[in-house]
Amino acid sequence: MPCALKGHIDMRIIDKYMVRGFLGPFIWCLFVFVIMAVIIDIFSFIEDIVKFHIPASSLIAFYVYYSPTILIQVAPMAMLLSTIYVLSNLNKHNEIIAMKSSGISLWRIMTPMLILGLLVSIMTFIVNDRVLPISSKVSNSIRRDELEKEKRKDRKAKIIDSVALYGAGNKIMFARNYDIEKKTLNDIIIHEHDTKENLLSKITAQSAVWTGNSWKFNNVIMYRIDNAGKILGEPLFYEEKHIILRERPSDFANREWQSDYMSYGELKKYIKNFKGTSTKMIRSLLVDMHYKVSFAFISLIIILIGAPFALINTRGGVMIGIGMSIVIGLLYYAFIAISLAFGKAGILPPILSAWLGNIVFTFIGIRLINDKT
Repeated sequence: MPCALKGHIDMRIIDKYMVRGFLGPFIWCLFVFVIMAVIIDIFSFIEDIVKFHIPASSLIAFYVYYSPTILIQVAPMAMLLSTIYVLSNLNKHNEIIAMKSSGISLWRIMTPMLILGLLVSIMTFIVNDRVLPISSKVSNSIRRDELEKEKRKDRKAKIIDSVALYGAGNKIMFARNYDIEKKTLNDIIIHEHDTKENLLSKITAQSAVWTGNSWKFNNVIMYRIDNAGKILGEPLFYEEKHIILRERPSDFANREWQSDYMSYGELKKYIKNFKGTSTKMIRSLLVDMHYKVSFAFISLIIILIGAPFALINTRGGVMIGIGMSIVIGLLYYAFIAISLAFGKAGILPPILSAWLGNIVFTFIGIRLINDKT
């Protein structure tokens, strides 16, 4: 501990001391967790790598683009372990007691760590909002087209529910489901807008199948809409009709990960375009949109959760603190997962379901830290 505690206390020295002590373990934990995640993922399909002779270049390219996803996932746990390491070391050598006896509160001691947590949260949001949509597209494309190309030939048919697509020509398309193997859409609604987002026409169909170069729709009803939203003339009925769409089967199949491929602003606009279609889909997308922001703050809140357990003074307190904080951290993630599920099921409002875990565990962390002051 620096000698600044004698006489006048220079908080800048203590802050630098805390930052240096924190950054080392944090960077080391990030490195270890990323390497572990890559190794575990590789071993999950090592048999396919050998069986299908997947080239090393494809694996390297995949993990380069997949690394931002891993980083934002492991950052909170790295933050938790770094917090416990720094505070438990200070507590072990009675430095916390020395600083508190000099009039420095526990909150002030933790201020540099909280600022670092906030900075990591901001960086997490930027990566999640700007980098991840692009890197996820590329990494999923490499996994699908190169790593799992041969394996997919043996897969059973897959049906994707609640398919939504903002297509070319200002068309908004929604289908109850999409059968990848049969290349068939069911219960379809297509809205066509002008450049000012006024509804021009509406098409409903029982189903549509890809013929190889176009979509053949069955039991089609077509409506023309005026600027006031009223139907113009009589609707047109067709038992079968080929409708020209630029979208191909792969465009509908890939919509399963749509919210991951968009930034917060793009997702917000996407939701706005789909208003008036599927309430369930809109609710799910709203939860995903709000969670893009709330997720970033996990790295900050996890410090509040871990700090109190790093200050346990009983024998074996460090190991107990690590164990208890990890358990609390896992409960935090479980709480978030349940809250998100409730939001998508309509039990909780979307914004509350995305933020409830952060709110609850922030109060828990603050209460536990206050008990230690």
